[in-house]
Amino acid sequence: MTTLAPRPANVDRRLLHRARGATLFIGVCAALGVARTACVVAGAWLTASLIAGAFAGGRSVDSLTPQLIALAAVLTLRALLASVQEAAAHRAGAVVKSGLRRQALERLMRLPSGNRHTGETAALLVRGIDALDDYFARYLPQLVLAVVVPVGVLVVMLVAYPPAALIVLITLPLIPLFGVLIGRYTRTRAERQWASTSHLAHHFADLVAGLPTLKAFGRASKQVGAIEVTTGAYRRRSMSLLRVAFCSALVLELAASLSVAVLAVTVGIDLVEGGMTGEAGLRTALLVLILAPEAYLPLRNVGAHYHASAEGLAAAEKVFAILAEAPERTGAALEEEASGQGAGGRSQRAGRRSAAALGQRTGKGSAALTSSAALSHPPLGRAPTIMFRRTVFAYPGRQPLPELSLTIPAGRTTVLTARSGAGKSTLMASLVGFRQPVSGSIAFDDTELSGLDLAAVRRSIAWLPQRPVLIDGTVAENVRLAVPDGASDPAVAKAIAAAHAPAATRTVSADGSGLSAGEAARVGLARFLLRVDLLDPPVLLLDEPTAHLDTDTEQAVLDAFAPYRDQRTVLIASHRPAVRAIADREVDW
Repeated sequence: MTTLAPRPANVDRRLLHRARGATLFIGVCAALGVARTACVVAGAWLTASLIAGAFAGGRSVDSLTPQLIALAAVLTLRALLASVQEAAAHRAGAVVKSGLRRQALERLMRLPSGNRHTGETAALLVRGIDALDDYFARYLPQLVLAVVVPVGVLVVMLVAYPPAALIVLITLPLIPLFGVLIGRYTRTRAERQWASTSHLAHHFADLVAGLPTLKAFGRASKQVGAIEVTTGAYRRRSMSLLRVAFCSALVLELAASLSVAVLAVTVGIDLVEGGMTGEAGLRTALLVLILAPEAYLPLRNVGAHYHASAEGLAAAEKVFAILAEAPERTGAALEEEASGQGAGGRSQRAGRRSAAALGQRTGKGSAALTSSAALSHPPLGRAPTIMFRRTVFAYPGRQPLPELSLTIPAGRTTVLTARSGAGKSTLMASLVGFRQPVSGSIAFDDTELSGLDLAAVRRSIAWLPQRPVLIDGTVAENVRLAVPDGASDPAVAKAIAAAHAPAATRTVSADGSGLSAGEAARVGLARFLLRVDLLDPPVLLLDEPTAHLDTDTEQAVLDAFAPYRDQRTVLIASHRPAVRAIADREVDW
């Protein structure tokens, strides 16, 4: 399990820094806290005055009616302020969560793919960040009240009855002390709980992805036991965390109750011995007794709500770890940093790179490549020569791939026929910046990829990955994702016909249900061809484009693809004889 870095136990400034609305929310909480403190004091005073007036002063109900109305108004106002604070908290939480998700996704799109598991990342960005609701809706407001309310109560007690203020001042620190001691223990439990959640998401995502294979080999039922073990561990950790939360609430309640009891005994003895007499004395005693629990209540709530927010904070640590990772930087960006130019240009270029990466990773050409007017460098030249110079790629937990030096000639079709696992898909992913070599370099026409604007490079490439990503919709809607601004119906129909894809109106699910593997591959191919038709990229990358097609359909697709290869640098990864037959050059290693 990853060990999280130490963090402040009360306010995580990074959460406030990452979302503009959070700082304003803290200010609103402080203002509402002051107003609620005033309501607490006013309500206590009016309650004490009513009881003292009725029992010690002998006043009639008619004479106490104005105070009763005032007390009702104060209680109503207090409830209204609590509702406003909760609404502001939920609004601030939504702003922060949205900001964190957006920043994390932008950073993930600029990092090399394959370094983290999809299931764990999805759980982090959905369930993990959602757990911050308790932090903003409950913990932070109570934290503000824990500062404002005790101070206001102590000031009133000091004026009304100094011994009570002294007792509260001495016993009040016991609540945060116990809270810190329990919080340290709870933090470890919360981190373990989040690790268990991530493991469960990881396991479940792997199981769902491999379910067709498991069913085909009759092994699906064997996974029931594994899921029971994983979910059982998750259940036990959840119950353990809840036990700690309940026990900590009991400890804080006990400390507060004993402190209030000491104060009540002191006030009671003073009343019995005549230190406080008459209506004024009873009013003062009641005021102190009513205010004492209010001084401890916010601190008790802070301790209780901290446990509820601990899982969200643990997930936030994971998000901050992603945001702290160094993004990919092109040579142009490095040159700009070295020349000391402002951050504005860097952020704009980073935004373009992240948008490009998002489109390519999801197989959606839409956001992948922005218009040429937005690029600081022109696209690649017509049919460039591509060179891999002593490049070495590595994956976490695996041996590095062998060093490779390879030249892809300009305007020719090169087919990679190396064995599975040799790195064919990695080479293609590296050309669009999704894989970076640990050593060596990649160049287009003797210009290294690190010295080019990555958005311009991506706009000059059409890439068909092994498993094109689908979205819920029609075949036509999936094909239109190839270009940023959509495409006309005739253009989409031409691409679908050339790829021999299913009918344009046929419904497609994101998980591929309703389509065979071959049909899904042809939808991806139609998207690829539409991109080539409309954007005219000089480089075409195809990874196993006919792997799921029968012989006749494969030949028909290759015949339709033939005109697209003219005057372009084409790189195809395939072992199929029909694909190898169209190659100008075969490469094996």
